This record gives sequence, C-alpha cells and structure tokens, in this order.
Amino acid sequence: MTAEVTSSRNKSVWLRVVLAGPWAFFGSVLVMCALAVVFPPGAGRVDNLVIPLVLFPLIWAVSFFHSVLTTDLRHAMVLNLLIGLCSAGILLWNFLE
Repeated sequence: MTAEVTSSRNKSVWLRVVLAGPWAFFGSVLVMCALAVVFPPGAGRVDNLVIPLVLFPLIWAVSFFHSVLTTDLRHAMVLNLLIGLCSAGILLWNFLE
C-alpha cells in the first residue's frame, strides 16, 4: 500500500469523524435554534421551544448517520454546509430585523 493511498484514507477518516462528531452536533443545535424561530408559539406559548427540542435527537441522528454511511463525503459536506448556512441565515434574519 502506498503512502498516498494511506494518506487519502486518513483524510477521509478524519473528515468523516469531524462531520459525524462535532459538526453533526453543532449543525443540529443550529437547526434547532432556527426551528424555534420558525415555529409559531402556539396556545401555551411554548410550542416553538418544545417541538425543536423534541426533534433535536432526530435531527442529530439524520446528520450523524448520513455522514457516517455516505460513500460521497463531498456530498455530505455540501449538504451539511447548506443546512447550516440556511439555519444561520434564518437566525440572522430574525435577530437583525
């Protein structure tokens, strides 16, 4: 096995670890915060807080398993980046309004 192949595999392993670890958690928290802005408060004025909190494990699991099980890491990176940017845009739009 050549050094280039080993180096390429090490890069893909580290990228997969970063995508499935810290980025899955950070991206899920960012999506959860954006959902709190998007959902209406409801009758008890807590729906916009409770629904994203309950959905957090599902959001994290989808992001984690997609990053771990995908064969195309570039696709996973782009998808996670777009979801993160959209969520950040929603939050910025809300707070700068």
